[in-house]
Amino acid sequence: MSRRSVLGLLVAMSLGLAGCGTKPVPVKGVVTLDGQPVEGANVTFVSGDGNQSYSGFTDATGTFTLDAGQNKAISPGTYKVLVVKTPKADVPQMEPGSPDAMKMMQKETKDTTKINKGLMPNPAMIAGKGHKINSELPIVYANFNTTPLSAKVPPDTQPVPIELKSKP
Repeated sequence: MSRRSVLGLLVAMSLGLAGCGTKPVPVKGVVTLDGQPVEGANVTFVSGDGNQSYSGFTDATGTFTLDAGQNKAISPGTYKVLVVKTPKADVPQMEPGSPDAMKMMQKETKDTTKINKGLMPNPAMIAGKGHKINSELPIVYANFNTTPLSAKVPPDTQPVPIELKSKP
């Protein structure tokens, strides 16, 4: 084999190996508060620059899977972790299709459209900037600037443990 062929082969192999560390990976985790599973929390992994975020909800065992669209995998890197558990809304019972139900659906659609178009900021990202977010967990975990939680992807272990304290 010629020297040029060997060099080409080495370059190709090194590029192939370098790409292995950037492959998106699925991430699962478990959220606990003082050692007890947290049900119904929204867990969000946010990249350091704030340009990427992936989220999932916890089940009765505190387990969540991050959602990144169809492939269910997220890009490698270090992420800040936000955890919010909003109180259940006291929504009046309405008959589907009633005028009141239609008004509520129109309002929710309008608000969701504003968030998706970037007109209304994500509540978890703005907590502490003159905006108040309502969470049943310590508010420190809901704020990008104050959360002490971070996670590396790919994680060292799965499920990723997210351990919250009542008094952080």
